[in-house]
Amino acid sequence: MNQNIRLGRVAGVPVGANWSVLAIFVLIVWELADLVLPGYHPHDARAVYWAAATVGALLFFASLLAHEASHTMVAVHNGIRVRGITLWLFGGVSELEGEALTPAADFRIAVVGPLTSLALAVVFGAVGILLHSTTGTVGLVGSAVGWLAWVNLLLGVFNLMPAAPLDGGRILRAVLWHRSGDRVRAATSAARAGEVFGYILVGLGALEFFTVSLFGLWLVFLGLFLLSAARAEQNDVVLRSTLATVHVRDLMTPDPVVFPSSMSVAELVDQRLHEFHFGTFPLVRPDGQLEGLTTLTRIRRVPPDRRPTTRLIDTACPLADVPAAAPDEPVPDLLQRLQRAPDGRALVIGPDLRLVGILSPSDIARFVQVSVLRSPGRTPQAS
Repeated sequence: MNQNIRLGRVAGVPVGANWSVLAIFVLIVWELADLVLPGYHPHDARAVYWAAATVGALLFFASLLAHEASHTMVAVHNGIRVRGITLWLFGGVSELEGEALTPAADFRIAVVGPLTSLALAVVFGAVGILLHSTTGTVGLVGSAVGWLAWVNLLLGVFNLMPAAPLDGGRILRAVLWHRSGDRVRAATSAARAGEVFGYILVGLGALEFFTVSLFGLWLVFLGLFLLSAARAEQNDVVLRSTLATVHVRDLMTPDPVVFPSSMSVAELVDQRLHEFHFGTFPLVRPDGQLEGLTTLTRIRRVPPDRRPTTRLIDTACPLADVPAAAPDEPVPDLLQRLQRAPDGRALVIGPDLRLVGILSPSDIARFVQVSVLRSPGRTPQAS
């Protein structure tokens, strides 16, 4: 999930928002200012409604951030690195760089988010009651606070639904994992429950849309998202279980051909490219040290008239952005770094710091496809 808007850091973890969150922000402000608050207090000024609605929407997203930050802090406490927290169209996501090692840790990381939302519902509810008891009337502020209490309650309860990728699905996975001792089977069951829940939301949303209001479309979109995410989780379970005992050296393309970083794009395309059947080109300085990595996709972006004056290193991905792996590293440990890589490739570095191989998504996909053919019962579903 891309962070188009940077918001800062929580416990050292980058926090940001995707552009899609702006649409939800505007929708929430409009709903509060034009529908919710005027319904309770019809005689206030329009500017007051919009000011209160804006503050309420900001506090709502602060609540979402608190939900995700709680996941992050518990994950870090359990030894799992977190790449970032991103707010987006359907709420928030904490991007964990690993998995819990025990069912108990898995449970703690999952349950803390909904508990945080429920705790915030209690806090906002208590503030609303306090405002009512001290002023004798709920008032505009009290109504906004009451809305925040209800929305956090709904957020907490919804996330407790036992269906992956919701937090309740993670809780279900942890419980099933604890009972059976089989994490893969537990994750598969939670993902299937997520599919069922996604279908239910799509059905309820369609019924709502055709009989009551446009709100049903939101449920349909949410259901489709959960359905897609649940299927992706099932595929990820199959992928990780297939690669559980596989090491980088088993899949990498060994002894890759290296190219001078100063070589021009024209020289490679016109004189050398026909010799090779691959599209990844490690680049080295005159002393043999790695300097970057370029690909056929990057080279295609160079206009023909600029190829003679463009060096390969000018098209390359900086070495710092290319994941490096050791030959004996388990492939599952590399997957997330590989998925974040700009070109999806990893350089395999030997004990002597020499390039000994390259691992690409096609290397992994080929192995998985062969494994699935040998075990038809584990065929992943299309996402």
